[in-house]
Amino acid sequence: MGSEVRRAAAALVARREERFATRRALADARDRVELALAPMRFSRLEMRRQWIEGPKGVELVVGLSPVPGVERWLRAASLLLLGLFAASAWAIYSEETSRAVAFLVPMAAAFAVFALPVAAAALGSQREGEEARLRKAIRAALADEGE
Repeated sequence: MGSEVRRAAAALVARREERFATRRALADARDRVELALAPMRFSRLEMRRQWIEGPKGVELVVGLSPVPGVERWLRAASLLLLGLFAASAWAIYSEETSRAVAFLVPMAAAFAVFALPVAAAALGSQREGEEARLRKAIRAALADEGE
């Protein structure tokens, strides 16, 4: 499971570029892709499209990158973990804290350590799903009549 969590978490912040070639005319291909993507909304990725003339004909280049909020969320979660570790050390070594606080604060830190990879994997899987929907819609829009 560890490698799967790492893969999904890496997918969460990955930037990539995909190319889709078609034998259709540029105007027709552009209209079909716009129509296919109009109802789609993405919460975990930003997409930029560029049409180019390639050796095989018209080609759609799609750049995929994470939304800025994802990176801010990961940084905030890391700072939260750092704060929980500092609070745990203070709660354990301070003579002024009660035994309940000295137990609960480190337990909250341990829970956060286990919860963060699961949350990152869930968000990464959601992004992978959005990318798969996007690829499927573009391929269907650019498919030739005989396919």
